[in-house]
Amino acid sequence: MDFHSYFMKPLRIAIIGDFTAGKHTHLALNEAVTHCQQHLDFPVETIWIGTENIPEPSSLPNYTDALWIAPGSPYKNDNAVYRAIQWARENNFPLLGTCGGFQYMVVEYAKNVLGIAEASHEESEPGASQLVITKLSCSLKGQQEEVLITDKDSWLYTVLKKDVITGFFNCNYGVNPAYTDKLQQAPFAFTAFSRNGEVRGLELKGHRFYKGTLFQPPLDSSREKPNALIMDFFRLVRR
Repeated sequence: MDFHSYFMKPLRIAIIGDFTAGKHTHLALNEAVTHCQQHLDFPVETIWIGTENIPEPSSLPNYTDALWIAPGSPYKNDNAVYRAIQWARENNFPLLGTCGGFQYMVVEYAKNVLGIAEASHEESEPGASQLVITKLSCSLKGQQEEVLITDKDSWLYTVLKKDVITGFFNCNYGVNPAYTDKLQQAPFAFTAFSRNGEVRGLELKGHRFYKGTLFQPPLDSSREKPNALIMDFFRLVRR
């Protein structure tokens, strides 16, 4: 951060999630923000908002410029997370979801846009009749995996300019393959997949910024090389 950026109004990011001091993915997220800050010409301020303390979504623009739905599901207040996601989607408010955030974005869209009334997440509602998020065919807890970026017009491809990347994961749940085709209806698009066809990325076309990844960009960030996706998220919201 240079001298002039010190006096700039900071970019404010609200991280929605139940922060746990010993959780390495939460620590990595905070560290990734610090990595990016060293390479940006404007200041970034982040605040964690516990899911039991999410305010009325319409008030969020009063103190934040964008939402980041963090890993760590199931959340203490799932319904509040879904409401925040819905509000951001409907009001063209910037939102990034990673890991659990990605999963909840899928469920919210399935329920409130596609009319899948009982759309649910297996981790929090294992007995539900319409599980759009289920256990992965193989656990990705602490794993790396090749991710194929299939949508060349997507945010992922625009930023990374690669057909194949290495995704860093820490999860056991993802999109139920039985619902992939039903969920992927414009403007909602799945942009990246595993080698065996499981969804790894999404975006809402035409929205100011509504992107999600099952992989966790902060796990692939360093002080010398901050994660390109996080950097771009900050820059796009700043515009």
